[in-house]
Amino acid sequence: MNGGKPENSKETTSTDHHQGDDFLLEATTTDRSLLSSLATLVIKSIEFQVSLMLSFIKLKFFPPWFIHICLSFVMDPYRTMRRGRRYLISKVVELCELGLNDDKLVLETVRRLALGLLWAVHVGIVLFAMLVSAFMISGFVISLLAREPLVVKESLSFDYTKNSPEAYVPITRVNSPNQRTEVSVSMTLPESEYNRNLGMFQVRVEFLSENGEVLATSRRPCMLRFRTEPVRLVQTFLKIAPLVSGYVSETQTLKLKLKGFAEKDVVSTACVKVMVEQRAEFRGGAGVPEIYEASLLLESELPLLKRIIWNWRRTLFVWISMCLFITELVCALVFVRCLIIPRAGQRT
Repeated sequence: MNGGKPENSKETTSTDHHQGDDFLLEATTTDRSLLSSLATLVIKSIEFQVSLMLSFIKLKFFPPWFIHICLSFVMDPYRTMRRGRRYLISKVVELCELGLNDDKLVLETVRRLALGLLWAVHVGIVLFAMLVSAFMISGFVISLLAREPLVVKESLSFDYTKNSPEAYVPITRVNSPNQRTEVSVSMTLPESEYNRNLGMFQVRVEFLSENGEVLATSRRPCMLRFRTEPVRLVQTFLKIAPLVSGYVSETQTLKLKLKGFAEKDVVSTACVKVMVEQRAEFRGGAGVPEIYEASLLLESELPLLKRIIWNWRRTLFVWISMCLFITELVCALVFVRCLIIPRAGQRT
């Protein structure tokens, strides 16, 4: 009895394996049939769409005669134009011959053409007036919303009689209270041996009140951009013609962006002082760069929303104009339809 149990267990195990294989085979067959059905359905739907599109194009938009004319125009444009001219002349001749037999038909055709032309001109004038009014209203709205940042640009004349040359720029309030003002100083320096040997120097900007009180100070060190002797010689050789003719000069322009300043409502700025500070190791009158020309730029920084409106003012102008034009057109079609479509008004 003990010897028969293993045989029964083996038979049971083999039967279970066969049943599992049959189940997997049926599941695989079902999956394959489902996938094949889906693939067939997708292919048939694509085929139906393509055939529908081709039939629609052939019957609706591109009939055979139109395709033939296009191909003829591409292959032989002059011959196609001559044939088109002869066709138009023949139609005009037929219309004239028909007019000799029936004057009323010709007069009716001319009357319809004239009325159609007048209606087209009328609709064009109305739409143009709507578009112009939309542009005007949009421009007025943008002028109210968009605020241009205040920009003050003044040239600087440094006083070289002092150890540290300085220049004064009288200004009025360039910004609203508690709004930041960006300061930039631009200087054009010759690439002289003195400036190259000078190295680093410092520019200081001070905001002064009416009584000379310093409201804010900002400093920025700078120097000429370094170039090695071979690079400078090669660049000079390449620019020898414009240099000799005086079209260009051996200069460098330094643009210094200094720390901004937020003006308070209590004391307003009356003057800006720009100073080229002397280097400590030089004696009096030395240690300052040679400058051809310099300028001061003050730019007010707008709040975030106003800055976005100012930067996108042209896009907002177009969008507001289009929205107003569409609104006017819809209102005209709803309330005064005869203004846009005169024929509908006459029929009613």
